[in-house]
This record gives sequence, structure tokens and C-alpha cells, in this order.
Amino acid sequence: MDHKKTLSVSGMPIAWFLCVLAVTLTAVYLEVLPDKMMGGFTIALILGVGLNWLGDQVPVLKDYGLGTILAVLLPAILLYLGILPESAGAISKNFFSGYDYTSFLVPSLLVGSILAMDRRVLINAGARFIIPMAGTIILATLLSGLVGMAMGYGLLETMLYIAGPILGSGVSASAVPLSEVYASYSGQTADYFLTTLTSSVMIANILTILSASILSAIGNKNHDFIVKGFAGSGGNDLLRSKGIINITDEQKKELVSDPDSTTFTSLRVGFMLTCGFYAFGQIGAHFVPFLNAYVWMIVPAILFKVMNLCPECICSPSGAWTKFMAKVLTPAALAAISLGVLNLNQIVGLLKDPTYVILCVLCVLITLIVSGVLSYLFGFYFMEGSIMAGLGLADMGGTGDVAVLAAAKRMELLPFLTICSRIGGSINMVWLTFLAARFL
Repeated sequence: MDHKKTLSVSGMPIAWFLCVLAVTLTAVYLEVLPDKMMGGFTIALILGVGLNWLGDQVPVLKDYGLGTILAVLLPAILLYLGILPESAGAISKNFFSGYDYTSFLVPSLLVGSILAMDRRVLINAGARFIIPMAGTIILATLLSGLVGMAMGYGLLETMLYIAGPILGSGVSASAVPLSEVYASYSGQTADYFLTTLTSSVMIANILTILSASILSAIGNKNHDFIVKGFAGSGGNDLLRSKGIINITDEQKKELVSDPDSTTFTSLRVGFMLTCGFYAFGQIGAHFVPFLNAYVWMIVPAILFKVMNLCPECICSPSGAWTKFMAKVLTPAALAAISLGVLNLNQIVGLLKDPTYVILCVLCVLITLIVSGVLSYLFGFYFMEGSIMAGLGLADMGGTGDVAVLAAAKRMELLPFLTICSRIGGSINMVWLTFLAARFL
């Protein structure tokens, strides 16, 4: 039999995959899967891979990231409608949060994406990135506030309760601490603010995934859409000036190389290196706790790359490990986010307020445009800049970064989105604390 002509799901013949799916769903409905890591993997991986594959089979819509969208949204909808039992959500939530799947996934994606990045890209693009990111936080918040005032929602209310949490990169890094900050200045309890702040983040996270899918589809079809240099060609192609960054044909081949050619030795070396950087991050956070452990991973990795201290026998395997994680285990993360993180009950409740929903949509749109324009002025392609400095702020932190980049097919941008989540989130917190202290 010609295996190339056999219909397969992620390399598995579809008949076998359907058998595995049927067995998995049977175990889910019988509620016999244990609330342990393997139980979480079984649910998240099979659903994530299957839905991702299904969306990628639909003509036209597959170009807009339908596979990613299905993996992120459909499990949550099935859980909300009662089609999937609550135990599936509980197992996925514990898998994702209790066993902290992101602490395995994000460092694995992060270290390799930095070390495998072209050194010249890192040097030239990194220094240009901070100002558009910081400018996006301030301008997008102010513009969203003005739009909210014009719609009768209120200038301050829009800035603090919609734009603020959206641009803070996640629930735990934004909505939760902001609710405490607002409570300390207003006299209300933190719970009074938390539902609205959390729902703003969740709605925005969905919108960022949709936006990334649409941007990617448009940019791939027309690199000069609206303006010359609207989108790069992927990989390390971030800056419009080819005199600054020039990606060779050999590098382009490496970016699209077949992951099946990766050796077990490369994966092992890449995994061990990730563990080393992860351990260093924990040490740094222990002695300097006000800096997140991820910062202590990012900075050394960047220094190693910029100072050319990391030999190719290390950089290449770390990139191979990152590609493996992105292609094999990211679908599990998407389904786990859907089942364990998204709370459709909260979102449905706020969807009854059309002004609130419209403002959430407009805030993400404003953030996308402002970040794209500012990044473009600093030499980036509009699309890559809007993803790095805009959607990286508006998504749900580390998990949202992965979902957005999977939808945009730009996983190599993860270091920049991680900077958004950490440094950008800190800038946003300081800015909003100033507003709350002044006006609440």
C-alpha cells in the first residue's frame, strides 16, 4: 500500500486514529480516566490533534487557522453544552494548571526559539521592539478609553476594566492582580472587579487567535497588502530592510525543514539544554523574586546568542526540540486551554451587554492597528509587528502566546511575545496602578 496516499491524521492512518478517538471518548463518558498527567494528555492530545486536523481539511477556512480555532473553542463549547462531562474539564484544568503543563511547554518553546534564531535578527530586531510595545500599551489604552466614552461606557471604566486587563497578558498576570489593585483604591472587594476583568481577557484571547489567523492568511497571499512590506515571508524575516537582515536560502530551508529528519540525539540535547535554562531561571527568581523566572531564562539565552557563546552543536538541537514541541504537543495545549481555562459561563453572561462586547472587539482591533503602525515605523513588517507588540499583549499570556502563534504559523516569534507577557505586562501594571491611584 502507498502510505503517501493513505489518509492520515498527524501521520496515523485515519482508521486507527478513529479507533483511538472512540476509545478515548468512551473512557471520557464512563469517567474512568484518572485525574493525572496521562489522563490529561489522553483527552487533550487526542482532541487537540483531531480538531486541528479536521480544521486543516476545510478549503479556504484552513488558511484562516480553522484547525487552531476548533481546537481552542469547540471543546469548551461541548463542555458548556453538557455534551462532554464536567470531569473532562476538571481533568484538563488540573493537567494544565495543577500539573502545570505550561511550565513544560513554554520553556521548551522559548529556549530553542531564541537559540535557533538568526543572531543578526536578534540583535537588530530586539532593540527596536521595546518602544513599539510600550507605546502600544499607552496609546491603545487611551484610544480605547476615548471610544468607550463616545459609546457611553465611560473613559475611565473602559481604560481600567476593558483595555487594562486585555493589555496585561492574561488572567493571573493581569486580571487577578488588577482586581486587588482596584480594590485597594476603591474600597470594593477584589471579587467585585474580577469577573469583568477576567471576561475581558477571555474574550480578547479568542479575538487575538481569530485576528492572528486572518492576518496570516492575508499576509501569506499578499505580502504588500495595504502598504508595501505588510508581511514578511515567515521564519526570521522580521525587518523590512534587507540590508539589515538578509536570510539566506539555506536558512529558509532550515526553517521549513522536515521535523521527521530530527534525530533522537538532537531532541535529547535540546531537552537537556532547556532543563538547564529552566533550572537557572528558578535560581534567578529565588534570589531576585521580583523578576519572573522566565526573564531569567530569556536574558541568558539572548546573551548567549548575541555574544556568540552558544556553538551550533547546541543551537541546532535546541531548535529541533522546539520544533518537536510546537508540532507535536501544541495541539494538546490548545485543547487543554479550551477545556480547562476558558469559562464560557462567564463569557456568555457578559455577551448580553452589547456595548461591552463591542468595546472588547474594538480594543483588540485598536491594539492590532496601533502596534502594527508603531512597529512599521521602527522597521518591522506590519503583520509581524502587530503580532509581536499587539496580539502578544492582548492574548492570555503564555498559553495565549502559543495559541496566537499557532494560528499565525509564526511560532518563531515566541521570544517577542514572551517579552510582551512579562515586561509588557509589568509596564501595563505600573501604568494602570497610576490611573487607579489617581482616579478611583
